[in-house]
Amino acid sequence: MDIPNRVIEELTLISTVAGSESNWMFIKRQLLLSLPPHMRKLFSTRDAKTKAQTLNSFEIEIIGLYEEMTGIRLELINE
Repeated sequence: MDIPNRVIEELTLISTVAGSESNWMFIKRQLLLSLPPHMRKLFSTRDAKTKAQTLNSFEIEIIGLYEEMTGIRLELINE
């Protein structure tokens, strides 16, 4: 799946202000706040019963791109 240019632009901006943040949920929240609704649908949702987060293939691609851009590997920390 290709990552839309708008997502890449927002991810670039977020990476400049996130510093050494390695929590995927922080980056995901920032992306969701900055993207229009039709693009937010590309992201995964929490499990209805357990409330645990899981990654979909789109998010895995974003995490890989973020690592290429910043050298920081984002991690999913289920709280």
